[in-house]
Amino acid sequence: MITDALLSFVPIGSPLSLVAAAGVNIPSLNIIDLSGAGFGVTPPSIWGTTNSFGQADAMGVGERPELAIAIGTALTTANSATLNAALQAAADNGSNQPGTWQTIGESGAQTVANLIANTVFCRLPWLPPFPAGLRPRFLRLLFQVPSATNFTAGTISSALVVPPGGRDDTFAKFQPKNYVVS
Repeated sequence: MITDALLSFVPIGSPLSLVAAAGVNIPSLNIIDLSGAGFGVTPPSIWGTTNSFGQADAMGVGERPELAIAIGTALTTANSATLNAALQAAADNGSNQPGTWQTIGESGAQTVANLIANTVFCRLPWLPPFPAGLRPRFLRLLFQVPSATNFTAGTISSALVVPPGGRDDTFAKFQPKNYVVS
């Protein structure tokens, strides 16, 4: 699988630690700028408009890419922490910076039993932004931990946008076998 470095929230080889104080949410290492200009840079005026850049459906039309988030070091907790990965979008605030972040997709609360080393714990199809009328320029992941809980160990090894038809992971590797060798 070939991935674009500009479409990674947590690049391969740069794990994101999820060890923090109780109830602290952790944003992804990278913010994806859908304009392609880069975070904090004014996009070129392609069509002669001076409006802030924003895409109605985040990645264009056609087949949907998929977001894949993988655990590096297994997560552990002493106080029943759970992890929710939220895909968030924000419009340009007019200064080439993100405005208010809106959650457009979530993994749902995952317990440490699901957050074991070297596994993909979250796959989300690339979703159109919500609420209606949101024209995002920026995307990020926010790893959410409930208040009064935290992780004592654990990392996200990668969080990548996988192109359509580009998945080559062995997602069925944990499927039980239906045969016995004697």
